[in-house]
Amino acid sequence: MFFDLFGASVSLISTYYFIRLNSKAWPVGMIATVINSWLYWHKGIYADMLLEFFYFLSMVYGWYKWQKKLPRCITSAQSSLGYLRPLQWILLCVLFVMLYISIYFLLATFTHSTVALLDAATTSLSLVAQWLMCHKIIITWILWFITDALYAVMYLSKSLPFHSILMIIYTFMAIAGYLVWERRYKTILPASPDTSELNPHLKDQTLV
Repeated sequence: MFFDLFGASVSLISTYYFIRLNSKAWPVGMIATVINSWLYWHKGIYADMLLEFFYFLSMVYGWYKWQKKLPRCITSAQSSLGYLRPLQWILLCVLFVMLYISIYFLLATFTHSTVALLDAATTSLSLVAQWLMCHKIIITWILWFITDALYAVMYLSKSLPFHSILMIIYTFMAIAGYLVWERRYKTILPASPDTSELNPHLKDQTLV
């Protein structure tokens, strides 16, 4: 119960920083991944336990991306905020399907998971959404909204009440995150007509 509450609290703080486009989200998130990975292993949610490992690596990568030095006329909040191109959407959907099939096969074959379908779906969505988060793609919040709603159901079935409540809170935070990032994106473009020449990622993200 303690680790459930503590892990949920730290994760909540990290998400708040993400919404505010504050790079503190990454180190706080690293702490959350360590706590949550132990908790998921103990509860038999194996895909999510493995997911926390990838989360930790993405936290390092995301921290680097968000701290990357920029021209003085471009703020940290401005850098790389944007949307996906149509081709990137297609590639992302293909990646999700491949991840889902692979993770479900592994869970169904090598574990005794009782939530393999749901676990595979949430894990795949989380990996895709986390990658988009690292690159400040605004649509990441919509994916997190869907993912968190599914997680709330799964955690409740696994007797993790605090994490289930946390996921419900996350769905509302995902809405807030989308609105904040979208508003920030729209205020940047009109105010900085020459910014796109220095930072073309403001309009379309390359995910590299």
